[in-house]
Amino acid sequence: MLKINNLRKVFQPDTPSAHIGLSGVSLHLAAGEFATVIGSNGAGKSTLFNAIAGSFLVSGGSIRLDGQDITYQKEHVRAKNIGRLFQDPKTGTAPNLSIEENMALVYSKATERFPLRIALRAADITHFKEVLSKLDMGLEDRLKIKVGLLSGGQRQALALLIATLIPPKLLLLDEHTAALDPVTAGKVTRLTAEIATRHNITTLMITHNIGSALKEGGRTIMMDEGKIVLDLAGRERTDMTPQDLLRRYREITNREMDNDRMLLSGAKE
Repeated sequence: MLKINNLRKVFQPDTPSAHIGLSGVSLHLAAGEFATVIGSNGAGKSTLFNAIAGSFLVSGGSIRLDGQDITYQKEHVRAKNIGRLFQDPKTGTAPNLSIEENMALVYSKATERFPLRIALRAADITHFKEVLSKLDMGLEDRLKIKVGLLSGGQRQALALLIATLIPPKLLLLDEHTAALDPVTAGKVTRLTAEIATRHNITTLMITHNIGSALKEGGRTIMMDEGKIVLDLAGRERTDMTPQDLLRRYREITNREMDNDRMLLSGAKE
């Protein structure tokens, strides 16, 4: 489904400020595969996501999605097949529009049934309510409320739902639960897994929580200095503890993760 080969990105090339963001990253994910991505700050996690989403042109390598070369495809074109959520719950939804209007905009763009205006049928409303009910937050009875009035957890859950209302081929989750309280974060994480499994969506999830990195999905990818330095799956991943993963990081990089959030969220689980 997703095939990345020797992907490279150099920021401000040929200048004294040149910085390598990605250094020969290769990654293959099968259809429906769910992988977590972990690494210290500046490891290249978000840079990789930006490259996949088309936020900038890469310096070399290739990206193929479902057999199609998207390496130099425009970002808005890729967005038709790639869903993305960010850490800030305020992104991904329009605060001054209602829940109903936010969902209608996404639905209309995907179906092209009423692209120039929000015009919903009774069947659409029923569908929206059914989908919202799966959040178990009572939002199915609050379709007319403005999204800006929702709590951070409600808004992030809604953003996740909207990003998958028309299931994308690939879902990129950039620390999408980091700004939420533990209870809400757990709920959104479970919802994420349920949606990805139900629709067989190929998913990459950046997390700063080592416990979650080893628990969610079926594969754990560790990045450092723009490279993938560890790719865990199967029994090796199942048997690994957060302490084991930190030890492997030290063995590979000869560095500690001092003062990194990864040490504070999951290493003692």
